[in-house]
Amino acid sequence: MHGGLWGDRGRALTLAVGLHAGRFGVIMLALAVAPALGLRGWYAGLLANLLCCAYAVAVVLALRLQGRLGLARWRSALALWWLCPIALEALSWLVPGDGAGAGAPGPGWWALSMLLVGVNEELVSRGAVLTVLSERFAALPAVLLTAALFGLQHLSALVTSGAPLGDTLWRVGTTAIYGFALAAYQWRFCWLWPLILLHAGSDLAGVLTPGAPPDWLEAAVLVVLVGSGVVHLRQGRSGIPTPSTTRAGAAG
Repeated sequence: MHGGLWGDRGRALTLAVGLHAGRFGVIMLALAVAPALGLRGWYAGLLANLLCCAYAVAVVLALRLQGRLGLARWRSALALWWLCPIALEALSWLVPGDGAGAGAPGPGWWALSMLLVGVNEELVSRGAVLTVLSERFAALPAVLLTAALFGLQHLSALVTSGAPLGDTLWRVGTTAIYGFALAAYQWRFCWLWPLILLHAGSDLAGVLTPGAPPDWLEAAVLVVLVGSGVVHLRQGRSGIPTPSTTRAGAAG
């Protein structure tokens, strides 16, 4: 029995890692075929985002998770209130720093691309990965593993953009903290589409606003995100429906 439990957990973790690896494979495939389609630079990235969205939707449908992700129009006033720390992170990117904002192809196209990023990353990470891990792990390890895998997926920048190792590792750490807050929120409230929009808004603000937020502001926001995640994990039980609950609701 004990061995069976750890076997189930091992399979769940293997699946979670495989979902992220699959997404990385889709990105590499898109970047490999883009030149043959006459797509380079930003447009190759757009193709990758489109294919990643198709991959994310396919994962959700294959695992039959569409009724368990919290895509309802409304959850509760409390769930809306607790979006504030995540919105604060997005707003922090509007504070200009040193550097240059994005250029071509223009804000509208950037908004589309970042929305695609929000859709595919949230469906895969806070959607599929967290749901799979929550079935086999307690709240804290499920959320921490989801956050760690989300952070580690940004190691792809070493391959896709040639980013320096130090900058990439910093991004892995900060995105893992961001992922912790989002995963804890999703674990508690199971309301995914606002996370998609806030994630997209954060990425868009970061792209269009010159430079990064000041260090003190980024540090303060990270503390708020960690604090909000801790509060979520200390409040009651998960809001993610179980497979049996979903089947019963569908039958009713």
